Amino acid sequence: MSAAGRHSVPDFQLYGDPQRSGLPDLIHVETIKDRSQLYGWEIEPHRHYGLCQIFWFDSCVGIDLDGRSIQTEAPSILLVPPRVVHGFCFSPQVIGTVTTIPMELLRGEDAQAVAQSPPILLAVDTPGFDRLTQALHIIGEEYRSQGSGRERAILALIELSLAWIRRAGQDKQAEAELKGRLGNSEKRIAVFLDLLERSYTNHRSTSAYAAEIGISKAQLTRDCRNFLGRSPLQIIHDRILQEANRKLAYTRTAVTQISDALGFSDTGYFSRFYRQRMGETPSQYRARIDARMIGKTTAKEP
Repeated sequence: MSAAGRHSVPDFQLYGDPQRSGLPDLIHVETIKDRSQLYGWEIEPHRHYGLCQIFWFDSCVGIDLDGRSIQTEAPSILLVPPRVVHGFCFSPQVIGTVTTIPMELLRGEDAQAVAQSPPILLAVDTPGFDRLTQALHIIGEEYRSQGSGRERAILALIELSLAWIRRAGQDKQAEAELKGRLGNSEKRIAVFLDLLERSYTNHRSTSAYAAEIGISKAQLTRDCRNFLGRSPLQIIHDRILQEANRKLAYTRTAVTQISDALGFSDTGYFSRFYRQRMGETPSQYRARIDARMIGKTTAKEP
């Protein structure tokens, strides 16, 4: 994004449109391709004074955001508040939408919160991301329709979407601040436990987890023993057993199906793994829990 010949950051209603009389409709929704292809897929840094924008990207995008260069992963959602300088580099294959919202549509506290918010970039692993994506798609559908109650529906969906985005941004900031207060060892442990939660059924080795974190197996072992009192392998096994016990105690799922769900290729091996660590077979554990529950039920009967 070249700055050659630029003496000030341009401001627009819609990018490239010099008119200042406001949007032609309540809000404006368009695909990113509609406008970016007119400018060679490059949107120079600019800003909007009385508008905020919500971008939904389903492809990777290069962003210039108040002087910071960011390369997004797909999909992602970006809130750009008023006066924030932003520009983009798109590819001709870009997929996405931009929803432009006049600040005057927002009520007092909402308008103030958005005006004072930093830009918020949300990745696909953000809690509620799919729900927010669906809301943005529905806003687009309402925008293109002329059904009864159109304006009320759009305003309600806009308020809801902005509230969800700001909440997710606050949660993300709080998480970053928490991680910033943790020492390096605690950070590594947090990353290990997060990776474990997402892949414990894959039976990955300690070395594989350590490599993904970017440390040695010995370092991961020291961290786990110092802060959790167990080796990484014990922690991995304990997580598998925890899930096995949940399924045995609270569902009627067959042991063979539980074995498959937990990543064991052989039910016999699962049973041996379980018995070595629990002192009984999966079926015995389930029978013991069932008997205890029946006893509790009987004791409550008059």
